[in-house]
Amino acid sequence: MIPKHFSGVRVAVVIFVGLSLLTTNGLAAEFSLALLENAVDKGAVCLDGSPPGYYYRKGSTEPNKWIIHMEGGGYCSDEKDCLKRSRTDLGSSKNWKESIIGLEGFLSDNCAENPHFCGWSMVFIPYCDGAYFSGNVVHPVKVEFHTIYFRGIRVLDAIIDALLTAGVSTSNQVVLTGCSAGGVSTYLHIDHVRGLIPGNIPLYGFADAGYFIDAPNVNGKYVSRTKGRYVSKMQNISYGLNENCLAALSKTNEEWKCGNAQYSYPYIKTPMFTYNSAYDTWQLANILELNCLPPMCSAKQMQELESYGEEFLKAAGPAIQSPTNGVFIDSCLIHCQSLNTTSWTKFKVDNQTVGETFYAWLTGNTATYKSKVVDCAYPCNPTCPKEGSLQDTASFVHE
Repeated sequence: MIPKHFSGVRVAVVIFVGLSLLTTNGLAAEFSLALLENAVDKGAVCLDGSPPGYYYRKGSTEPNKWIIHMEGGGYCSDEKDCLKRSRTDLGSSKNWKESIIGLEGFLSDNCAENPHFCGWSMVFIPYCDGAYFSGNVVHPVKVEFHTIYFRGIRVLDAIIDALLTAGVSTSNQVVLTGCSAGGVSTYLHIDHVRGLIPGNIPLYGFADAGYFIDAPNVNGKYVSRTKGRYVSKMQNISYGLNENCLAALSKTNEEWKCGNAQYSYPYIKTPMFTYNSAYDTWQLANILELNCLPPMCSAKQMQELESYGEEFLKAAGPAIQSPTNGVFIDSCLIHCQSLNTTSWTKFKVDNQTVGETFYAWLTGNTATYKSKVVDCAYPCNPTCPKEGSLQDTASFVHE
């Protein structure tokens, strides 16, 4: 699915790999939808006022270990954009499927593809609030004689509460994850979720393609910063963000930065694993606004690409330099990798996959694999595809 954010950005598009509905062992296990009708009474609703929900598959061999994945899918940039979004599956639950199959990578039940996590219980949370599960505007918002709601943090709270009843409250281990907007949500809310889950249950964050950096475009303008500030105010996203970050940045009236992983990361207390490309194609198109598809770029554009990769690694310094947290940063031209069979099993840094790296960090067993790896500069990695893909693979269910 090509997101709306590419509109106005002239890029070539190569479809790299889609979502297969079959695992190599045949039909994958089914995830069933649980709609939270009662959450509406608490004001926990999608953009259009419909109830939120989640998809669930019970683990086959380790059901007391849980992966909770938050769907990605960009954001809505203003009220009219949110109204438009409210009429889609990324803003309404009215047309969600009763079940889904075929999730790959980290959420695959194919043990050949996902050996360390295939038997875990898994949850897929559809994204329907348009602002990283963060909005908290009390009153309904009127747009062109229609009503929409900004209640993302209430949606997240209602889902976590339901999952506690469903078994998370007696679990042995929980991983909160997501890609793209879901990856952003993981950074922003991991400590908030830590406060909702019993303290004796180990909780870890695994954020894929959510480390969006605050950087200028090719013309030196901070276009993403302007959009971020507006969304932050429009949806009142401060509720649920990292309290320590908000306290620190309120001194300079820069609380909006706490909605950005780059600035909130140093304040996160819950163990975190960062999974990102230093040349994330969504960032190249929407933050850098690189008007080409590498390597089919001019010499100047390739230099801008190289500089952006360097800027990303600098911005990711808090994660890379953390003495306890894990990191897998590759140089592949891609966005969202954890639910993709190829990137999950084939892309390597220092001769290890992200699954091997994450498992080494999660278990503390680094005898065979390291818990932190950072790739060399593009195009050094032979396991990456030769050409990039300026596409968004954040939303798999709603394509």
